[in-house]
Amino acid sequence: MKHILTKTAGIAALALVLGACSSMPDPSPRLLAAEASLQRAKADPAAMETGRSAVEKADAALVQARDYYMRGKDDEYIHTIRMGEGYVALAETRGAQREANARIEALNTERAEVVSQARLREVANAEAATATAENRADQSESVAAKAVADRTASDAARRAAEARATSLASELDEYEQTKTELGLTLILRDLQFASDSAVLTPGAQNRLAPLAAFMAKQPEARIQIAGHTDSQGADSYNQNLSAQRAASVATYLVSTGVTADRINSVGFGESVPLSSNDTAAGRAINRRVEVTILD
Repeated sequence: MKHILTKTAGIAALALVLGACSSMPDPSPRLLAAEASLQRAKADPAAMETGRSAVEKADAALVQARDYYMRGKDDEYIHTIRMGEGYVALAETRGAQREANARIEALNTERAEVVSQARLREVANAEAATATAENRADQSESVAAKAVADRTASDAARRAAEARATSLASELDEYEQTKTELGLTLILRDLQFASDSAVLTPGAQNRLAPLAAFMAKQPEARIQIAGHTDSQGADSYNQNLSAQRAASVATYLVSTGVTADRINSVGFGESVPLSSNDTAAGRAINRRVEVTILD
């Protein structure tokens, strides 16, 4: 019995390990290659002598890149790995430049002793190698600088998007809101139409006034209007009624000055319920108009 319990515990522990491993992302070939290049640079005395700062910056960037990769932050991962690759390349080219300069010095010493065409050609080749290394170093510095600039621009764009989302939410706080893949969605459960009709009541027009005011202040904003019904009645009738009600909202907004090309209306009928249609309360929740401020 003790042997069976031990075997069962071992199987459970193995299952936990395998479960933990399954949640890890697949290794990134690009990240592994960048880390291998960094280790080669660290092992190169010339690179460490002349490019130690670049190696240290590359080390920090790749540690951050691995963290972003493990957490699935793709944009941040791309920016930081580009920075790391740029700094590794800079360290390597600085090391190559150092070795080429040392070779030039050695050849110049030899030329002082034995002047020959062969030695002169070697000096010329070494000088060309130095020029190439310097050019690569300049390019690497440019790549690293661009990666830093891209990261800064991305952070600024993200902050601007967050600020815009906060502003939108505050301007339209009279409506129930939710964040969807398309953008900020306003859920209008209390929008009133004439019975079995797509005609907006005067009260419904007043309910849409804050949205119309927002569209007037935000001339670049585009929206999608979606109509939804409960499950009572035929599917085709509900589909047609929901489309007509969404179109009525669009027509009202156009009448306030919003151009039609900024509005898309669609009807979903009873196909996207938010609650059960088995109760009156659930059906009331499902009868709604949703207006999405498109990102």
